[in-house]
Amino acid sequence: MKAFRFTLEAVQVLRHRQEQQTMENYVRALLSRQQVLDRLETARERIRLNQQEINRLLAAACAAAQLAQASHYARVLERQQADQVTALALAERRVQAAFQSMLSARQRRKMVENLHAKQLASHQRAEWREEQKLTDDLASRRGRSILAWHPGEAPI
Repeated sequence: MKAFRFTLEAVQVLRHRQEQQTMENYVRALLSRQQVLDRLETARERIRLNQQEINRLLAAACAAAQLAQASHYARVLERQQADQVTALALAERRVQAAFQSMLSARQRRKMVENLHAKQLASHQRAEWREEQKLTDDLASRRGRSILAWHPGEAPI
């Protein structure tokens, strides 16, 4: 009996490797998005702290130059926040693209695995048929020798 050999084993290895790579890309995209979220949160916290400083300056009747400087810094912080919101949208699109790529790679791998299962089942059926044929052949030979024997004769 021949050992089972999957005809598309190289493709199966390739599909598995591709799926692993797309999963790694997806993880990198998620980490990148998290970094952008962290930077966005930092920008929002700075805006909040700067607003508190502006409120403190207004309450303390500070010089106009200090208030102008704090207001300018607020605008800089708001631009940084807007940049991070834009970066977050880009990171979200990359996460979605990486996710779709990962799903596609998984689907391609599963198709090859299904083909592997079908080939294995076919191989096992062929093996079973061969075993059955041998068993039937042995049984028919044994049956002929028993039927051919007559009492008083030496067994064949």
